[in-house]
Amino acid sequence: MIKKIIEYNCDSNVFLDNKHFIWYFLEIKARKSIYTSKSYERDIKDYFSVDSISDISIEDIRKVSIVNTQNYIIKLMDKNMASATINRKISSLSALYKWLLKYQDNSTDIHIIKYNPFANLKEEKPVINNKETEFLTKEECKVLLSSIDTTTILGHRNKTILVLALTTALRKSEIINIKIKHVTTYTGYDVVKVRRKGGKEDIVKLQKNVLAMINEYILLTKRNKLSSGEEYLFIGHSSNGKNKEKLDASTLNYMIKKVCKNAGIDKNLQVHSTRHTAITLAILEGATVEKVRDFAAHKNLATTNRYIHSVDRLKNNAGDLIDLF
Repeated sequence: MIKKIIEYNCDSNVFLDNKHFIWYFLEIKARKSIYTSKSYERDIKDYFSVDSISDISIEDIRKVSIVNTQNYIIKLMDKNMASATINRKISSLSALYKWLLKYQDNSTDIHIIKYNPFANLKEEKPVINNKETEFLTKEECKVLLSSIDTTTILGHRNKTILVLALTTALRKSEIINIKIKHVTTYTGYDVVKVRRKGGKEDIVKLQKNVLAMINEYILLTKRNKLSSGEEYLFIGHSSNGKNKEKLDASTLNYMIKKVCKNAGIDKNLQVHSTRHTAITLAILEGATVEKVRDFAAHKNLATTNRYIHSVDRLKNNAGDLIDLF
């Protein structure tokens, strides 16, 4: 079976079910995360300079050498591209080659490719600059939220999104994929069902005032939980062609930057900053590391500990012991 797949693929660039081999790869990745799959697609198309994945052939894949990959990194660095972005692009391409390496036949020594030219670029890849993610203080959160005009549907939506984000630490992908039916109850608690990274389903508790804002937003958009359950909770309210459509991540980032500017908060914030803020505030209020881990849905305790360490460095700073005044 493997031999037939490889031989067929080498001749026609398709795998099972008549799918182009890279589309097949992206579909597999999408089962875990549609966002990862879309990111892979963009990075692969960018490297091969094509408008469609279908324009890339097996021969194009085989032609890539270590020199090509090294020159690609230099090209990206010359464009002053962020180190994290460069590393992500290389990881996307490496993932494709790593997947293709699986298709080999021991009995005939048939294979699609022999090696991964993106795999051993540790020396070439730029070091990621781990800048501290900016976040809001409790006072700044209150200023931010009170500055939003909720007399319009757009304003009410924006405030609802921010209140939800700041009290649940949800990721932007989790927020934009909430459907109205996902706002429900579980063993007597008000919750929202979300899909975490990796496709895992989870439930997140909602504060009473957050639920009230969500319910009011649903009413303002002339929808209800029974007949509109399959619709996305947060939708567009504009004349740019995306009215009533599901929001995308860039819309959320643009919204929070605009709201911060209007509130006079001079910080470079994105949606991830609201997650960082929620986790940090929970730590400052005395939540245990285990509760913070569950709250943030971290897979590893080490990730949670990084947040706690950052806060502890400020709370218990050795410099506070130096009294010069």
